[in-house]
Amino acid sequence: MTGDLVAGPGGLAAQHGDSRHGDSRHGDSQHGDSQHDGSRDGAAAIVAALAGAGTRLMFGVPGGGPNLDVVGAAAAAGVPFVLAHGETAATIMAATCADLTGAPGAVVVTRGPGLASAVNGIAHAALDRLPVVVIADTVPAHQRDRVSHQRLDQAALGRSVTKAALTAGPGQAEQAAELAVRLALAAPAGPVLINMDPGADAVPAMASAAATDDAPALTNRPVATNGPAAGGGTLPTPRAGADAAGHRLTPLAAALRAARRPVLLLGPGAFAHAAAVRDALAGSGIPALHTYRARGIMPDSGAEAAGLVTGGTMEWPLLAASDLIIGLGVDPAEMIPAAWDHGARTILVCETSAGPAEAGRYFTGGTALAAPLGAAIELIAGHRRHGGWPPAAGRTAKTGALAGLREAARAAPGLLSPQDVVTTVRARTPPETIATVDAGAHMLVAMPLWEVDEPHRLLVSSGLATMGYALPAAIAAALCTPGAPVVAFTGDGGLGMTLMEIETAVRLRLRVVVVVFNDATLSLIKIKQRPAGHGGPEAVGYRPASFAAVATALGAAGAAVSDAAGLASELAAALNRDGPTVIDASIDPASYPTVMDLTRGEAGRRPPTGRHPSTGT
Repeated sequence: MTGDLVAGPGGLAAQHGDSRHGDSRHGDSQHGDSQHDGSRDGAAAIVAALAGAGTRLMFGVPGGGPNLDVVGAAAAAGVPFVLAHGETAATIMAATCADLTGAPGAVVVTRGPGLASAVNGIAHAALDRLPVVVIADTVPAHQRDRVSHQRLDQAALGRSVTKAALTAGPGQAEQAAELAVRLALAAPAGPVLINMDPGADAVPAMASAAATDDAPALTNRPVATNGPAAGGGTLPTPRAGADAAGHRLTPLAAALRAARRPVLLLGPGAFAHAAAVRDALAGSGIPALHTYRARGIMPDSGAEAAGLVTGGTMEWPLLAASDLIIGLGVDPAEMIPAAWDHGARTILVCETSAGPAEAGRYFTGGTALAAPLGAAIELIAGHRRHGGWPPAAGRTAKTGALAGLREAARAAPGLLSPQDVVTTVRARTPPETIATVDAGAHMLVAMPLWEVDEPHRLLVSSGLATMGYALPAAIAAALCTPGAPVVAFTGDGGLGMTLMEIETAVRLRLRVVVVVFNDATLSLIKIKQRPAGHGGPEAVGYRPASFAAVATALGAAGAAVSDAAGLASELAAALNRDGPTVIDASIDPASYPTVMDLTRGEAGRRPPTGRHPSTGT
């Protein structure tokens, strides 16, 4: 082996210097040719590993030199590169492709500010368990004693948000890429950082640099700075589920025998078992609640689909009437930080060894089991004819909760309620439409009211709940699922964070409809703002802005709407237009406090319209 994969704050050697800002400073010219050859070979190896794992697109904001070698290698391999305006947006795009395809997402960023800017997108991938390989360059190891410009401890930065931060020395890119892909896909999936330094041991001085805290000593074997392979340990072979012999489902079987009114909580870990879940529950009368990311495992049109579970209070009446709560593939990262105080016994089944530990901490008093979900689903299927729920209890619970949200809608003349926006768009788009939803008050309306019958048709940043998600995710959805209509629901605050990505959609000629809930306010934060001690309107309010005008300036179609008829008309035109459309909806935020109370406050604990889920009356 001629080089090493090492732990430390290095990255892909940026022999072209301050690459993010277009400088042309070169590193040690004596070693420039050999570093360039190593960079090109490393780039080709990384792209080959990603393409072999099914990656079909690469996103990013490149710097010079090695970054461009990766972009060039992708082009040579037939993997298109998508240039974004921001690194976080590019990483969200890569993560969304991973979400929709199951293959690793790929994003290229430059050293220093490039990687730092990507951190929010990487954190989103981490908490939504999405496999993304982040490829960064770095100040070359042999220059670190002299060069401090843009020099960060990139391994430490990566460790805070990734499963593993790897640094690849010369000749090690292939090994690094294969390890990164393997780590990213290993359950639970997540992001991995590759810092490539093709000049890491280009000079004898590397030996002394390796002895510093910034760059641990070189070895002759791969080393990861954290994650399953940390410390040079053997990486476990990815597996679909735990060994049933070691993790018995006896507690679940016993609980099912005693239960009359079980409720299922479905999380994204159950995606792979969607068909089995549907077969087990269809016609059973057992209600099923979904986390945000799991929507569509059971079709919303089915009698068993009972709505959302978020850790809030909208689901409380149904859970209060149950005598057993069973979670399948639920990730606690999706649950809001609220008490789990339901009286029924809670049993969580996860397929990864880490799952039960996390679930047990959040679901107070619950029992967490590591076991194959398929076996758990079979047990539930065997219980399907022993339930005590009234007919269509799940649908009844969901219908009542949604009725409360709709009844809360109100808007002054010349404004739309958030509920009107979501219901109008849902009624006028085909079932296969993919909707992406940004964080904010509008999310509390859009997530329950947008109904789907298949998984991966309603996308949201659930674990991190980051603003600035919807537009980049919609761009990726349009690229990864050509032909499917794509709608992005975003607030004015979230769109402001990724506004220039409208140009990305224009450049790529993507038919994406961006619907902006425009009230010039951080409405969710305003609800939480106290009358004293939290600042005044200046803390949560913006100057009114025309996003339709901005869209037009960027080459997209733009339209401002203030009533349902206008929204319907502009939506119809947008769905038949090549390229993106921004529909700037003037929103009355007056119903948001009531929505907050219904979904996360005391109002949600009351059975809707006086009906009790256990009796249906």
